[in-house]
Amino acid sequence: MKFRNWIFGLIALSFAVSLFAETKTKEETPTKAFQVTGINNYGAETIDSLDGTGLIKLNGTSILKSVTLVGSLITLNAEIGTLDVIGEANLTGTIIKNGGSVAGSLQAVRSVFKKDISLYSQKSVFTASKLEGITIHKDAALKNKQVIELKQGTIINGAVHFESGKGEIILFPGCQVLGPVTGGKIVKKT
Repeated sequence: MKFRNWIFGLIALSFAVSLFAETKTKEETPTKAFQVTGINNYGAETIDSLDGTGLIKLNGTSILKSVTLVGSLITLNAEIGTLDVIGEANLTGTIIKNGGSVAGSLQAVRSVFKKDISLYSQKSVFTASKLEGITIHKDAALKNKQVIELKQGTIINGAVHFESGKGEIILFPGCQVLGPVTGGKIVKKT
């Protein structure tokens, strides 16, 4: 009988301890900084920063500081502090907290840019996205106009500046540019 009471006592004690046990939240999870090359996939995890070359895929990943990449970035439901890509960036459902730059191709779908971004490209496409402001830098190698396409309700809250003076914002129905446009013009599509 004493043995049985002792077992029930241990079970009750372990239950009481589990009630008061601490669990780590996502913010307390240790972060990692990675220097990568080649093809890299990340899932629902928190990372301090990523720096590398090649292809990086983020799926539900939070990057606290920055992604610095020469190559291709593909994201789905990610959060990134600062984004700096030379190559191509395809962002879906992604939040960019501190701006950054893309030199090459940028396509963003249902993404939010909370600070201004800099682009070094001939064409960038934003679909159902929100942006603060954009500076499109002049590229001496490009002789053609530089184009920003806004689709499916995309809104730019701030200024858009084309350094080349040959810029064009293709504005599809439901999209808006709320700040001034310098160095380019708005072309409304129906």
